[in-house]
Amino acid sequence: MKAFAAFSIGFIILVRSICAHGQQNEPNGLFPVGQNDKNGYIDRTGKIVVPLQFDGASNFSEGLAAVKVEGKWGFIDATGRGVIEPQFSNAYEFSEGLARVQVGGDKYGYYGKYGFIDKSGKMVIQPQYGELTGVAETSQGFHEGLAIIEVDYKKGFIDKSGKIVIEPQFRYGYHFTEGLACVTTGLDEKWGYIDKSGNWAIPPQYDDASLFSEGLADVKFNGVCGYIDKSGVFVLQPQFENNSKGDCSIVTGQFSEGVSRWRIGKKFGYIDKTGMMVIKPKFDVTDHFSEGMAYIEIKGKWGFIDSSGSIVIEPKFTHANSFSNGLARVVTEQGVGYVDKTGKYVWQPTR
Repeated sequence: MKAFAAFSIGFIILVRSICAHGQQNEPNGLFPVGQNDKNGYIDRTGKIVVPLQFDGASNFSEGLAAVKVEGKWGFIDATGRGVIEPQFSNAYEFSEGLARVQVGGDKYGYYGKYGFIDKSGKMVIQPQYGELTGVAETSQGFHEGLAIIEVDYKKGFIDKSGKIVIEPQFRYGYHFTEGLACVTTGLDEKWGYIDKSGNWAIPPQYDDASLFSEGLADVKFNGVCGYIDKSGVFVLQPQFENNSKGDCSIVTGQFSEGVSRWRIGKKFGYIDKTGMMVIKPKFDVTDHFSEGMAYIEIKGKWGFIDSSGSIVIEPKFTHANSFSNGLARVVTEQGVGYVDKTGKYVWQPTR
């Protein structure tokens, strides 16, 4: 982490340009890469299939990817053919058939209005909403038929027709997962969970809360870190000492592939849904499992473990992302590359 943060601003901009707007690639197996300020796409073998010609490139989603040309974003298909002309100040990936795009704004993409387009480029929900403040990029699109919108710094939800189905009233929130969304009305207010009608399914009572995943959500309640079920019952409170100082976000994680990260002292391991520690805490940083592997950090270097907790790719990177479609994006002092599950480079780090 420290080494990654110490890179030049220019390099960080490059990393963002080829990682733009998403973490997962879809089954067509195309991956954004960049070199000498131009971006294109490779396949799983590292072969360039869309030439490096764009100023920015995002991941593919639902058959299309956002690309940047002369300061504007448009969309291409998997052959590299332009299907939606570059015209937007900002653009997010397609989700459930629609993509959030920004019209207007300054050269940095601020102060414009957001609407949604379909895959033909037609604006089906007119630009009328502001930037989503305090919302993760993964929450920008439609999820389970609803999308977050913001009006005067208050967040609500619209459906795919553009109808507001939950009035803007929340200061912070996440997208819907497993039928519920966690929201709060203010910075110092409690978090709770609403259903798709906007009613409180789990009343506000948590100091912090996160998305439901595999039937559980990590929360902080009366200073205690743990997991609730969809009735709001505290069903998992691992009895391990940690030095979180009340910040559960540095202790817990979301369940994925049956396990979740958990910190004891200053090290991370993994627990199962019974609260048993199944991978001993020995990592400085880690995250959820994806495709049977999880990235970890040891003494400032990043590598990967398998589901048994064994290190299968030695820590040698300055940063890493989760595996998706068989490859993981990694960062070194030489730039950004991709490795397969044996740790072999299919795309050598470039910048």
